[in-house]
Amino acid sequence: MSWTTEEMGQHSGEGSGGGAGGQVWRELVAPALPTPVYALAPAPGRLWAGGLGGIACYRLAAEAQSEEAGSWEAGPVLLPPAPVTVLWAYGNLLLAGGNGGLAYSLTGGAGWQRAEIEDGSVGVTVLAPSPGFASDNTLLAGTLANGVLRSSDGGRTWRNVSFGLQSQEITDLLWLDRLTVLAATDEGVYRSRDGGRGWRRVLESSEGVVEALTRLPAGGVLAVLESGALLQANAEGEGWQPLPAADGLEGAQPLSLFTTEAGTLLLGTQRGLLRSTDGGSHWEAVDGRPVHICRQGPGRLYAGSDGGVLVSTDDGQRWQELPLPPLHDLLRLQPQGERLWLLGAHTAPLQVRLPADGATEAAEWRRLEGLTLPLTGWAALDEEALLVAGPEGLLRLWPASGEHQLLLAEPLEGNTLITWAGAGRSRHIWVASGDGRRLWHSANDGASWRQLTPPFGVALLAALQATPEHLVAATYDPRQYHVCLWYSTDDGSNWIRGLEADTNWPLVASCGEPLALGVGNILLLATPDGNWRRSAVGHGGGGIRRVVSCQQAERRLLFVLAGGGIFRSDDLGQSWQAQHEGLPLVRIADIACTSTTLLALLSGGVICQRSL
Repeated sequence: MSWTTEEMGQHSGEGSGGGAGGQVWRELVAPALPTPVYALAPAPGRLWAGGLGGIACYRLAAEAQSEEAGSWEAGPVLLPPAPVTVLWAYGNLLLAGGNGGLAYSLTGGAGWQRAEIEDGSVGVTVLAPSPGFASDNTLLAGTLANGVLRSSDGGRTWRNVSFGLQSQEITDLLWLDRLTVLAATDEGVYRSRDGGRGWRRVLESSEGVVEALTRLPAGGVLAVLESGALLQANAEGEGWQPLPAADGLEGAQPLSLFTTEAGTLLLGTQRGLLRSTDGGSHWEAVDGRPVHICRQGPGRLYAGSDGGVLVSTDDGQRWQELPLPPLHDLLRLQPQGERLWLLGAHTAPLQVRLPADGATEAAEWRRLEGLTLPLTGWAALDEEALLVAGPEGLLRLWPASGEHQLLLAEPLEGNTLITWAGAGRSRHIWVASGDGRRLWHSANDGASWRQLTPPFGVALLAALQATPEHLVAATYDPRQYHVCLWYSTDDGSNWIRGLEADTNWPLVASCGEPLALGVGNILLLATPDGNWRRSAVGHGGGGIRRVVSCQQAERRLLFVLAGGGIFRSDDLGQSWQAQHEGLPLVRIADIACTSTTLLALLSGGVICQRSL
């Protein structure tokens, strides 16, 4: 492991507004970081971008003569948090989607609601509005495993329209007219003649996935396969024929395909951006950065690259970078002694020393390099050691010295849950996979492990919390919108099924001291007799996302991030007081606390703190 010192973040003794009791939030701003941009949606005077950390909006200054003179504004935290891979803007309507499903805003991005999807939770790969959207309000969405979805109310509700599809993995959608649409899949191309309601295959690909589709200037259709091969069809999507092999396409790993207003083709690949002015017969490399998406704006082109957003004003011949967008996924806070971590799955962690009250010096951010990404779980064991889960397994890090130790040599993919009880060499550690199928336990601080067989079935593991007396788990079934609590008194060898509840909120937040679980907008607090006391927290805008606590003198303080903001209880959930005055509620991503300080992380890497 190694450290890199990043550009100084800004620290100010004054902040974003008054907190509870008239206190002022002080701001600490993390440095801008290169981050992939997967989705773009140009709109008059602005550009929406989507990536690992959600969405952001770039506004061009009215008097500016160059594109770089504008500025980025961090967008709201979409719930539940997930990378945004598709965006579409039309007037005040904005649609965003990804692995977490779809959300829509009717207020130009100011407020968001989750779309109702017939199939429940789906991963969305592409959005395609009807050519007549202004009159029919129709959109299609392609998914990773659920075929095609259709909306006839502007994106509020969606139903499955996959009749005739042999493959449910949709990589692209292309409308040819008001009724005819093509769907690219992992085994060919399908066509619908009735606005996406039914499908028939028009191309069976023997060379693998059809990655993308676009219209040719002459009226035909062009498809690019994962091999880099190009196929051409007529204007009806029929008569597919391969184009002669072009130099530079073999092994290029295509990511996107786009036709500009001038008829130029742009092919985004892992090796960079290619440009063709003759319908795909010849290609010229115009930028060396991987490009995930291209979109046409008024008088300019935009491209989402592995490191940010590129812009061109000459039909794609030359490209320059916009300022780095606030789209990294460092959306979790983890205090550790006098320092604070910003953590995320796909971005190297950042660490900063928490400034003292009244301090005005700039903060020095350090970036922990050398970890194999993505990180799937993490936990601070004490003031010195950090547990990190990822493709290599479970690592114990001592960031101050740069030392690390591999504790569990099992690839930990997807969401990983980590919990522990005790201290020193007798510390118990549990590690579980988010699918609920794998669970490991160590009774000697990670020196040795035994794998257990959890009884959770097909439900996802939403929470795992250890206490000195027992182990508590919460599972969530996204098909039934059902949460179930489980208890173990023998370190996870055997489990007892407990309380059950229905909720469409897929997150279960947990806290060890006091033992508490957030289900929907209800906080369950363990009582000495083994039961649960219920306390309603927050209102609207989703359920409980985070529960943290700290000891202050003789009392234990509880803080909850829920729908409606941040709430504090000084009496173990008997009563609650709002703590978010002065903060933009839609941008709050996470909270944390120390014995003296409450911290709130906003989208865009802004940390707000105030004294307790």
